[in-house]
Amino acid sequence: MDNFKILIVALIALLTSCSNDDELELIVTAGFEVDVVVEENKAIVSLINSSQNATSYEWSFPNAVDEDSTEENPTVTYTENGTYTITLVASDGVSTDTKSIEITIDSLFEYIPYRYLENEGVFMYYETDNAEVYQSLIPDVFDMPDRMLVFAFINDFYKLDYGVTPYKENGLFILVEYQGKEYWHCVYMPVTDEHSMWAGIIGLGLPKTMGEINFTDDNPLYYGDGTNPLGGKMNLSVNTENYTIDDEVKQEMVDLSLLSNLQIRNGDIIVMGRTGENKSSIIETAKRFPNLVTLKFGEASVSTNTDDILVDHPLDLTPSKMIGGYYMKNTIPFGLTGSPF
Repeated sequence: MDNFKILIVALIALLTSCSNDDELELIVTAGFEVDVVVEENKAIVSLINSSQNATSYEWSFPNAVDEDSTEENPTVTYTENGTYTITLVASDGVSTDTKSIEITIDSLFEYIPYRYLENEGVFMYYETDNAEVYQSLIPDVFDMPDRMLVFAFINDFYKLDYGVTPYKENGLFILVEYQGKEYWHCVYMPVTDEHSMWAGIIGLGLPKTMGEINFTDDNPLYYGDGTNPLGGKMNLSVNTENYTIDDEVKQEMVDLSLLSNLQIRNGDIIVMGRTGENKSSIIETAKRFPNLVTLKFGEASVSTNTDDILVDHPLDLTPSKMIGGYYMKNTIPFGLTGSPF
């Protein structure tokens, strides 16, 4: 009888041990769901983690703005149409499990490069002394330059190819430094056409917004104004009557026009350029091909109004010294490109 009791106790102990081991062996299961919100220029995908018995998560989403994450419930952004695979590897530190879901995004605005056939406007360079605002507009990847210069214009793209709607543009670029060299960087650009706005944002990383812009060719006076969504306004004018430009000033504008433009698109630095662009400035091109490009130097004037804007704004970069300006009408077709730096 004693041997029988010992056997029963041993069996109970064995069964209890197996039961406890089963409770400890929790199986890791990877699982998640997706919630996609499509905006006009990007798709935002929220990942809802439903994994079981995991303590860490490794996500991968190739070709997204950010291609990986270790958050439990990350958000991922896509800026182009396509089919994408999202993969989760869930782990408890010992074992892992993997799950993948394929999603298709097909309703984003697609960038089609414009081909500009003719345009005219006023363009000017000037110095500013508002260092605080100037510094605040420079992305962290760039450095403050030795001189605070602004390139501003109002451009009327009145003739484009591919049936694209003509539009007007008010631009403001500031000088920045990158890797020891000077470049232009656009910080302000209202336009009058929504398609152009999204094309500039997606294709070139430009800070385009909708705005109200006017341009008037009243030879010898050329002038325009631009109003942004916040109510800020810029007025530009060039009076070419009886104007003679100093050779030194002219050369300075040639040199400034030859500086490259850097923008940031999807976190990457790109160099903006024109299709078929050569190393000549538009000023030199106008001299060589006067039948294709009309360029007249004149007395340039800038005024801005930011009374309705309660924060620092690019239009606060008012001129402390005018360098020079000109009116230009261009009939040489071109397109804009954005290439990795």
